[in-house]
Amino acid sequence: MNMCVLYLYCSCVIRIKDSVSLIILKGESEMISMKKRGVCLVLLLCTLLVTIVGHTRRAKAATTYNNTSSASISSYVDSNGKLHSLLIVTGIKGITTLIEADLYVEKRILGIFWKKIDIGYPNNIWHDSTTSFHFYNEFITQLPSTGTYRVKVTYTVSGSGGSADIIPITDNVTY
Repeated sequence: MNMCVLYLYCSCVIRIKDSVSLIILKGESEMISMKKRGVCLVLLLCTLLVTIVGHTRRAKAATTYNNTSSASISSYVDSNGKLHSLLIVTGIKGITTLIEADLYVEKRILGIFWKKIDIGYPNNIWHDSTTSFHFYNEFITQLPSTGTYRVKVTYTVSGSGGSADIIPITDNVTY
C-alpha cells in the first residue's frame, strides 16, 4: 500500500514538473497550469488520507463484567443428530455467588426465519444453575431433522461485584 502511495506521489510530482515545463515551452496559460496542479494535489491528498484512515482501526472495547471472568458456549452435532452444547462460565472467586443458564434452540426456516424447537423442557427452555463461581455443563438434545440451528444461552451471573451480569451468547450449527 505504501509503495502505491509513493508511486502516486512521484507520478503527481512528475506531472506537475511536466506541466510547468509545458507552460514554459508551449506558453500555456497560467490558469490551465493551476488546474492541473490543483487536481494532482487533490488526488495526492485523497490518496494519503485514504491510506492513513485505512490503516487506523479502532480497537473494540473489551466487555467488562461485575461478577464474571469469562463465559462461552461451544456446540456441535454428532453423527446421530444429537446436539451437544458445552457451557462454561468462570466467575470471580469470593465475589460470584450464583450462575444461571437459560438455553433454547431455534431452527432456521425458509432461510430467514427462526423457530424455537421442542427440546423436552417447559417452554422449550433448559435451565441450570450453580452457587459455585465456576459453571461447567453440557446440554444434549436430539434434533428433529437436518438444517441450520442456533443455540441461544443467556447467563445471569450474580455476586457482590455489583449488579448481575446478563450475558447472551449464540452459537450456530448445521446438521
